[in-house]
Amino acid sequence: MPNAFRHSISEMLPSPQAVQARLSVLSNRDRLGVAEYFSANLPDVDVLIATPGAESLGHDLGALRGVPSVKAASLAGHWTLVGSALHHKGDIQPMRGPVHAAVISVELVGGQPELAAALLAAQHGWEVAGVAAAVARTDAVGHVRLALQDLPVITPVQLAGTPRGLVFERRIPPAALAQTA
Repeated sequence: MPNAFRHSISEMLPSPQAVQARLSVLSNRDRLGVAEYFSANLPDVDVLIATPGAESLGHDLGALRGVPSVKAASLAGHWTLVGSALHHKGDIQPMRGPVHAAVISVELVGGQPELAAALLAAQHGWEVAGVAAAVARTDAVGHVRLALQDLPVITPVQLAGTPRGLVFERRIPPAALAQTA
């Protein structure tokens, strides 16, 4: 499943614009493959928080996991969580202790939407188990922003920027080593 998605992304390399364009219109096959990857690799959570552009991915993962999803949205310059699960008492059921959430993203670059979603979750008293990104750019500041908040990143595809464009990451970032242990 991740191999088909990885191949789909490899066809767009080395252009960052082409990768971003492909991610904005993921095929059902790619989206479901990524959702299955996340379902197998994310810890148990009670709710999913989709960042802008990741709503379909969050919905698919929620259907696989049997948990509700909400979305983080920027309205008039302020981030907020929206979704019917927030308004229907009992939709978000913690399995143990506090509500555990995961942030879902299509592409982790700067990390602002992912960090905003994690902060909104904390305002609701939810614990964020990690950020699931279909593609993570290891040369961008998003990894650092999330690492400073002790938020692990789970991703099937890591890309690095080079003078010739994007390539598959060849180095293993410390966060990836911690997840494989």
